[in-house]
Amino acid sequence: MRKLVMVGKDLDSEVLRDRVVAAIGVFDGLHLGHRALISEAKRMSDEIGSPVLLMTFHPHPRVLTGDPEGHERLLTPPDEKMRLAEDYGASYFLSMDFTRELAATSPEDFVRDYLVRGVNVAHVVCGFNFKFGYRGKGTPTDLQRWGAEQGFGVTVVPPFEIRGETVSSTRIRSALKAGHVGEAALLLGRPYCLYGQVERGDGRGRRIGIATSNISVPPDKLLPGNGVYAAYARFLRAGEIISLPSVVNIGTRPTFGGEGVRVECHIPGFQGVLYGLPMQVFLLEKIRDEFLFPDASSLGEQVLADIEFLRSGMGPDGAWRKAGSFTLPGGYDRMLQANLP
Repeated sequence: MRKLVMVGKDLDSEVLRDRVVAAIGVFDGLHLGHRALISEAKRMSDEIGSPVLLMTFHPHPRVLTGDPEGHERLLTPPDEKMRLAEDYGASYFLSMDFTRELAATSPEDFVRDYLVRGVNVAHVVCGFNFKFGYRGKGTPTDLQRWGAEQGFGVTVVPPFEIRGETVSSTRIRSALKAGHVGEAALLLGRPYCLYGQVERGDGRGRRIGIATSNISVPPDKLLPGNGVYAAYARFLRAGEIISLPSVVNIGTRPTFGGEGVRVECHIPGFQGVLYGLPMQVFLLEKIRDEFLFPDASSLGEQVLADIEFLRSGMGPDGAWRKAGSFTLPGGYDRMLQANLP
């Protein structure tokens, strides 16, 4: 995987030697629908002998167009997106700065300046609802017409459906905000991942026998709704990736009068120091809402009950038992090994 950077309308690296098959879109989440699109780009790549370029935009276009709706936080920030794109078949990754200048570019100029002159496309693969150019006036039909005029092919990928509904980033966001991480995993094709370095907290959990790792999640990563979740925690120990069942709390810690949302992970039975290490938690199912308890002791008793509930296999969908050997894209291993984020 090679990361490309575009400055203005020019790549700041050597010009691509070959024409490319450009899979183009925002690709927030790199969900199953996106993977179907990239698979089509890979099929076309094999057919015409041109490498796949995943062409995306950052920040999310909605942030700049005045309708952010929380899109400052992403399902997959750029580094995570790039690593997953490599797993799914892209050879090149280009995250274009979505600036006011780019937003003001007409659809026809976008095709000429960025697709034809910028990355030298041989073929473009986009989704059925892809929009581009000033105020999103450009459509896949326009792209097909200009492609025929300027010498590149276009494939428009139809909706990818699960349970009779189109898989979309919006649908996944809604599921996560409601705490439905199992539904989000179904649409993503993998459990939703939070990650960051483990930081020192205030030590309250340790004092009640429930030691937690406080994960400093990047500010541009979307957090699910507050609550307590069954999860698997992953981290490096002696160069080996360790994966252990865990309980994750996302919330404000109302029992302790906390302010601001934190992500805290408790790994039952784990003994060791994780401060300063990168950690990933893959959320499987929501156990319960975050409650205000009368005292710390009552909270500790509830967490122990949560753990026993999950160990028994009676937890939500038997989360720990069913997910003990789930398969992840290799990009998450590389994130840990690169000590990211």
